Amino acid sequence: MSSSPQEPSGAPRPALVQDPEVCQAYAADASGLSRTPEAVARPSSEAEVIDLLRYCWDRGIAVTAQGLRSSTTGASVASRGIVLSLERMQRVLDIDPKGRWATAEPGIITSEFKRQVRAAGLFYPPDPTSEEECTLGGTVACNASGSRTYRYGPTRPYVRALRVVMADGRVQEVRRISANKNATGYFGLQSPTDLWVGSEGTLGIITQVELDLLPPPPGYFGAMVFFTGLHDALRFVIDSDTARAARRLQPRCLELFDEGSLELIRPQAGGLRIPAEARAAIYFEEEADPEEVVDSLERWMEGIEAAGGLVDETIVAQTDAEQQELRRLRHALPAGMNERGARAALQGGRKVSTDFAVPLPLLPEMMERGYATVRELFGGFFVAYGHVGNGHPHFNLLAEDEAGLGRARAAALRLARIALDLGGTLAAEHGLGKLKVPLYRELYPSWMYEAMRSIKRQIDPKGILAPGNLFEDEGGGPGLQ
Repeated sequence: MSSSPQEPSGAPRPALVQDPEVCQAYAADASGLSRTPEAVARPSSEAEVIDLLRYCWDRGIAVTAQGLRSSTTGASVASRGIVLSLERMQRVLDIDPKGRWATAEPGIITSEFKRQVRAAGLFYPPDPTSEEECTLGGTVACNASGSRTYRYGPTRPYVRALRVVMADGRVQEVRRISANKNATGYFGLQSPTDLWVGSEGTLGIITQVELDLLPPPPGYFGAMVFFTGLHDALRFVIDSDTARAARRLQPRCLELFDEGSLELIRPQAGGLRIPAEARAAIYFEEEADPEEVVDSLERWMEGIEAAGGLVDETIVAQTDAEQQELRRLRHALPAGMNERGARAALQGGRKVSTDFAVPLPLLPEMMERGYATVRELFGGFFVAYGHVGNGHPHFNLLAEDEAGLGRARAAALRLARIALDLGGTLAAEHGLGKLKVPLYRELYPSWMYEAMRSIKRQIDPKGILAPGNLFEDEGGGPGLQ
């Protein structure tokens, strides 16, 4: 049933669904965190978003924006108040092939946006692993990246402009400064779009996204290379990065599967043979004209042999079907861990994932210390996989119960400390959400936290937008009743 409070207000009463079953459907995201909202709003237009924000601003009611709940940090879970689902705002509004840009609403599924852009003869590079299950607005909210970030970078540089509904219902359009030189004030505030990209719903509700696009690549091939040890796999990554700098190779991604990862995906490999002796694998892609593929592959095979890879067992994918099969296997890994984490939640556990990144030359040290830390402090099943070309592996720890969850959190905290000691970062692509706020408070200088919070208070002085994201929820504020 739909209902809304009866108290008078200058703002129109928005359509709020308070049916318990509906609210429960919007309670959790991929992080395993769950809290049932008081109500759910599902606007179909910016005007409805404005009405909702004005209504909630008048009453101090908290509002958390939500896409398709693929967040691994709890960012789309409402700690209190209302969930504002943007899933019905899913149109591509404009594509300009000549200017190479497109405008879309935030609720469109990322892969669908990319398909429509591709049909217009253009290319949108960011490729989060969950692109079939995440919204475009969500990728902007956390500055998502993916495997091809190694070549193309994350979401941020592609954002030309945003339309944002502020906490009080005012609409703000922010546009990236197009001059190639800019020395106006503090870096990070020089181009207003950068304030909202990665803000995780704490500064406003994005209703339109305008993105830069690229010409499509001429084609690409992918390959999965197997190694009998992790050390050789990491050597191959660093050697490939060096060859990339010398322009001998041009990979657009370098992705790790460790031994646990291979164990997890073996049952789903189908016709793709994973050698029994393999203890690690690297998946890579390179863009190339069809007539250049053979020469490119020869250079890759030389590097695989030099690093001790299993050359004869390497899986090469050139056709669309072969490429999709390899990518399916890559995506099966996080999906499998998410499924196991959901089952563990019944016993008080869940999947605990890291998002740290370190300078690539220090990745072997990070991995060695990381494995030792997880085995010492956690001791359960875990995998390490992901974007090692960027020095950005994901450790996923499967906590089977509440006691295991405590051990997994302790290990994740230690891993984050090690990454920072090595000159890295705590969160490279998933943001902080709610789950990583304590880590941020503990591991970073207090002035950084307070400086960010002061911006939040200036833009959202009542603190109604996404409480608990980026900052600890200070509580308070009325409910719907």
